[in-house]
Amino acid sequence: MAGWSITIIWQAPEDYPLKLDRDAVLANWKVGAMGINWIEELVERGMARCLKTGGYPNLYTAPAGSVVPLLLGEELPPGEDVPMRRPREIIIRRDVLALCPSDEMLTIAVWDQS
Repeated sequence: MAGWSITIIWQAPEDYPLKLDRDAVLANWKVGAMGINWIEELVERGMARCLKTGGYPNLYTAPAGSVVPLLLGEELPPGEDVPMRRPREIIIRRDVLALCPSDEMLTIAVWDQS
């Protein structure tokens, strides 16, 4: 596996992708094969829900309070420690992320890059 493309969207999962509002995209980045461990950990801790797997895409939902601190608190979005697999092609709309109420549900689309 080559890795993942991760998109955080301020929109309900049922609206993705057919009614995707480009202004609702809060963050997007690409990461290596282990780069979705952070969202899987959130699911295990009950802080996110997996709605669909299969990589085309995997769909998750999580309250902003579980996701936004991860994106605002670090220089890079969650990813791997291996230099060649660290997050790349990063877009983070920090100003808009900061406006998300902590209980607002976000959609996380994770596309397999194989």
